[in-house]
Amino acid sequence: MNEQQNPTYSDHVKRSTYITVSVVLFLIIIKLFAYIFTGSISILSTLADSVVDFVISFINLILISISLKPADDDHRWGHARLEAVTAFLEGIFLILTSLFILYMAAVRMIYPEDIESSSIGIVVMLISILVTLLLVRYQKTVIQKTSSLAISADHVHYKQDILSNIAVLVALVLAANFGFTRIDPLMGALISFYILFSSIGIIRNSIDVLLDKEIDDDLKEEIKKIVLSQVKVEGFHDFKSRRSGGSRENFFIQMHLEINKHTSLLESHNISDAVEEKLKERFPEIQIILHVDPSDLVEEQEWHD
Repeated sequence: MNEQQNPTYSDHVKRSTYITVSVVLFLIIIKLFAYIFTGSISILSTLADSVVDFVISFINLILISISLKPADDDHRWGHARLEAVTAFLEGIFLILTSLFILYMAAVRMIYPEDIESSSIGIVVMLISILVTLLLVRYQKTVIQKTSSLAISADHVHYKQDILSNIAVLVALVLAANFGFTRIDPLMGALISFYILFSSIGIIRNSIDVLLDKEIDDDLKEEIKKIVLSQVKVEGFHDFKSRRSGGSRENFFIQMHLEINKHTSLLESHNISDAVEEKLKERFPEIQIILHVDPSDLVEEQEWHD
C-alpha cells in the first residue's frame, strides 16, 4: 500500500495496534492476579487467551509496520499481504490455545476443585469486560475508517472475549454462591469451543486473500459503473481481480477496454488514462492494468466463438 495515497490509514492502524497491545498487557496482569488467588479454570482460559492475544498483537505490530511500507524494487506490489499472514497466524494461535484449555477443563471436570477468593475473580472479570468493551468500540471506529483485515480479525476476537468474560463471571458467581464447582471448567470448555470455531472464519478470510480470491460483487459493480460511464468506452471484457490485503479496498484489477477502432492511438491512450484516474479517485489504493481492444474486433471474436 502507498502511504502517500492514503496517509490516515497507516496512522489509524498503527495507533490501534499500540492501544491493543497496551490493553492486553493490562488484562494479562489482572487476570494472572485473579487466577493465582482463585485457581479458576475459566479465568485460566481467558488468561491464556490474553497471553496469546499479546503475542499476536506484538507480531501484528511488527508485521503491520512492514505491510504499510510502500512498494520497493524487490516488492513492486507492496507489502499489504502481510496483514493476511498476520490474521492467519492469529487463527492458528487461537486454535492451539483452545485445545489446551479444553484439556485443562477435562481434567478439572474429572477432579473438581473449589474456587477460592471468588470475589477477587468477580471484580477482575468486571474490569476486564469494561476494558474490552472500550477496546472493541474503538476498533469499530478504526475499521469503519480503514477496513483493515488485521484489525477486523482482532475486532471479531475481542467481541468474543466480552462474551467469554461474561461466561466466566457467571461461572464464578454460581460456584461461589451455589457450590457448582463443575460449572467453572464447563464454562472454560464452552469458551474454548467458541474461540475454536470462530478461529476457522479468521483463517478462511486470510486464506482468501493469500489465494487471490476475487473482490466482492458490490465492488465489481461500482467498477463497472465507473468504467462504462467514461466517454467512448463501449464495454470491457477479461476482467480479473484479487485482494491485496490491508483494507477491503486495497486490490488489483485488470481488464480489456473496448473502444471504437477508428479512435486514434493517442485518444485511446487518453481514454485509458481517464478510466484509471476515475477508478483511483474512488479507490485510492487500487492497482490497475488496462489493455485497449477495438470494440468491433471483440464482437467478431465473440461471434466466431
